[in-house]
Amino acid sequence: MITFNNYTVLLLLISGLLVLIFDVKLYAKANMLKEKKSAQITGVLNISLGVLSYFGYLVYENWFWK
Repeated sequence: MITFNNYTVLLLLISGLLVLIFDVKLYAKANMLKEKKSAQITGVLNISLGVLSYFGYLVYENWFWK
């Protein structure tokens, strides 16, 4: 079975980390509070979607696809 889930998980995790590391600092330094809050939500959402996608794929592979 060909799947692109590994790339999707990796992209979600990396983009979430980069948003949390760089964008949140830039918005905090520029005193842009609404943008900082939305960047934090976006970063955490990307990381959580990556983790959920990874575990969902593991469950699918181990229990439903034999």
